[in-house]
Amino acid sequence: MRLLEAWPCGPCAERPHGRRGRLLDFRAVATNPLLSRLPRFHRGAFGVFLVTVVATMLLADQPLGDALVLHPGQVLRGQGVWQPLTANFVFPDGRVGLVLGTLLVQWFLAGHLEAYWGTRKYLVLVVGAGVAGHATSVLLALAFPAVADTIVGGSTAIDLAAVVGYGALLGAQPLSVGGVLPLRARTLAIGIAVLAVVSPLARGAPWPVVVPSVAAMLVALLVVTQPWRRLRNSGKVGGRGRKKPAGHLRVVRPDDELLN
Repeated sequence: MRLLEAWPCGPCAERPHGRRGRLLDFRAVATNPLLSRLPRFHRGAFGVFLVTVVATMLLADQPLGDALVLHPGQVLRGQGVWQPLTANFVFPDGRVGLVLGTLLVQWFLAGHLEAYWGTRKYLVLVVGAGVAGHATSVLLALAFPAVADTIVGGSTAIDLAAVVGYGALLGAQPLSVGGVLPLRARTLAIGIAVLAVVSPLARGAPWPVVVPSVAAMLVALLVVTQPWRRLRNSGKVGGRGRKKPAGHLRVVRPDDELLN
């Protein structure tokens, strides 16, 4: 299917006149099968990507950007207490290319979560998991000097929280990557999570770099699956479970004559 009519060039070229010709051209674009398969970029996920890309491009190499990424040692000394929050939206200088991963995750995966939960609950989940992940780095800095000296930042923790939520929510739903490779949502999420942790370590990055991402994934997994509810409903938590009535017993209504 042609997207647009090929018009000849030149001063004497004839072009279609009237609204009908233009309407057909735009309709061809709208019904293009490739474009129609793209998922909707929901506003919450788009907002996460937009804030991250703008803040990173403008501030990553500036003194203000350095004050927004997480320095666990500074937070322990009472400086930059806002950093566990702001570090989720600014990649440190030299890691700007990771914004592309944010675009892919927030567009193609996070939209399923936002469509299911709504914008507010989705943002509370992923941003809250990201803050918890960076706060974990601050706590570990109390015991490990390597964590205190490692600068971390960026929306990777938010993205991986969305990936884990996507895999936990859709579970065994079948997918097709490029129309060729069949996968399940859970398998895709596990693969992305493993690569996100192993890849920087394989390139020689210090292990504290992945602490916020791992912690954010664990928080998102607990929030989405809520294992404590299954334990409570099974009767193993909060006292004895409710006993079921015996199947061989039958309730018989009393006879008035016998009672008298």
